[in-house]
Amino acid sequence: MTMRFTQIRTFWGAEEASTVIDFLDELRDMLWVVYGEEIIEMHKAIAETETDDSQWDGEFDDEIPF
Repeated sequence: MTMRFTQIRTFWGAEEASTVIDFLDELRDMLWVVYGEEIIEMHKAIAETETDDSQWDGEFDDEIPF
C-alpha cells in the first residue's frame, strides 16, 4: 500500500470551521452506528491481552502492628 498525502487548508473562518465540525460530528455518529459493536469488541479484545504488572495481587488481611 502506498501512503498518499493530501494538503488541506488549515485556516478557516468561523463559519467554515463550524461546517467542518458539523461534518465530523455526523461522520463520527454514522461510523458509530455502522461499526460501533465491532469497535467495542476490538477494545475488549485489546483490554483482555493487556496486563498491568504494577497492580498488586496479594491479600489485604495482613495484621498491622502498632
